[in-house]
Amino acid sequence: MPAKRRLASVPITERERAPDLRDAVKAAVDAMDWLTPTDRAMKTLALRQAEEIEKAVDRAEELAAIARDAAGMPDVYKRLEKLQAMCEVTKTVGWLGPQLQGVLRDLGGAPAARAALKKDKPVGSRLAQLRDAAGQQG
Repeated sequence: MPAKRRLASVPITERERAPDLRDAVKAAVDAMDWLTPTDRAMKTLALRQAEEIEKAVDRAEELAAIARDAAGMPDVYKRLEKLQAMCEVTKTVGWLGPQLQGVLRDLGGAPAARAALKKDKPVGSRLAQLRDAAGQQG
């Protein structure tokens, strides 16, 4: 009969947390010197989306801490399961991340969007150029 093998648990190591998205987005939109007062709502939306993403991360960390503290308490685990359903960081980032990217792009926060803002170097397809030329002739 073979000897029983004991498996050692893998130690859980804390990894360094990524920089705060709220700070990064604020710094980015503050550096967009081309924004005007009419862009304020889009800027606020970008900041709010970054806030929601970071809140999801914060809630998930709090959930993990509560779960560790409540080991062996079944009633607490039921409450934690409900909270866990609201703390899906991956879903929050997956949902808001592309939206935030779109808002920042609309504010000129991406290279192609910035190029489109330059009047002397218009960006567009050949079809857009033909439509523009046709509009000028008629």
